[in-house]
Amino acid sequence: MAETVSIVPGVEWVGARHPDLEIFDDLFPTHNGTTYNAYLVRGTSRTALIDTVKAPFTEEFLGKVQQLVPLEQIDVVVINHTEPDHSGALATLLEKNPNITVYITKAGENFLKQLINAPFKAHVVAEGEEIDLGGRTLRFILAPYLHWPDTMFTYLVEDQILFPCDAFGAHYCADKLFDDEIADFSADFHVYFDCIMRPFKDKIRDALAKIEGLPLRMVCPSHGPIRRSTFAHAINAYRQWAAPPPAGEKRRALMVVQSAHGKTRAMAAVVRQELERQGLEVTELALSAMRDDDYRNALEQADVLLIGTPTIQRDAPPHVWHALSLISSVTPKTRLAAVFGSYGWSGEAVKMVEQRLDGLKYKLAAESVSFRFTPTPENLETCRQFAEQVAGTVLCQE
Repeated sequence: MAETVSIVPGVEWVGARHPDLEIFDDLFPTHNGTTYNAYLVRGTSRTALIDTVKAPFTEEFLGKVQQLVPLEQIDVVVINHTEPDHSGALATLLEKNPNITVYITKAGENFLKQLINAPFKAHVVAEGEEIDLGGRTLRFILAPYLHWPDTMFTYLVEDQILFPCDAFGAHYCADKLFDDEIADFSADFHVYFDCIMRPFKDKIRDALAKIEGLPLRMVCPSHGPIRRSTFAHAINAYRQWAAPPPAGEKRRALMVVQSAHGKTRAMAAVVRQELERQGLEVTELALSAMRDDDYRNALEQADVLLIGTPTIQRDAPPHVWHALSLISSVTPKTRLAAVFGSYGWSGEAVKMVEQRLDGLKYKLAAESVSFRFTPTPENLETCRQFAEQVAGTVLCQE
């Protein structure tokens, strides 16, 4: 018989364990598997489920629920977030009990209609709205972009339990469910933040402000251990990791460079010298050797991103494309950029990088420059003027 876990009397974990999962969403390595956490909350007049599980675990999930209450007695399903690892069992549940009302955000309702492609009874929640289950109250806290536009938190008022969906979670599957019963999982917690939450730091700050001062006894995320001993640590970690860049410091430029034969690097030296002469603090990284975390940390602090690229076989090199791909994994301080580079028998790379930056909603701080083979003194003077224009654009930003 599938195991349920009592959180507090009347609140049970009815989720699923997936210990052998190696890659989550076919994107992120999971070294210790994961869990799909769902919760049954019983009041004296109504019974609610908070989220479901991934579709392959539907029968296991429904079996756990039925150990506690018949499916026809489920009144409410709260979908904090519609991604299939949360909503995967919902369609089957609604087939068995079409009288269920799904409590969801407006964006979530739109997404869910297209995910399950079947009619359902929906109630779109408002910020701070509450539902009385009879002696137990669920309060809804909108938390968009943690990490989808549809996300919300659910707070169980009387028991002081927060169900924050993906926030404060971890891909970590242990034999036990509570944080104080298992080994240290802080590394998995940090990797989870880095892969999933890091691009939305401003939204994290908004959500943290909404739960500031909220009485808490427990935090029950959608993945990984339930935090009954370390929830304050998890919240403080998010507060630290999502902190805004320090104000009042020198303007910063991040310059990433790849140079097959040293020509682009020679241009970069002139660009850097002029940027520093104009008062900018410059971080320069060699694309072929940089650590992704060093780049992402610098990108979050930079007022402008400069990319120096050669053209290799009519394209920008793979390291350049990798750096561009990482932009979507952070919250850049600004979306201001500039591109330069050298080339030999063809010179497509600079224009290609420009186009990708435009797709990422970056504005060019100066018209790009590129030169064939070894840059002449006149070419290097153009590089200096290019850097002067970049600095001017940065220093004029509010």
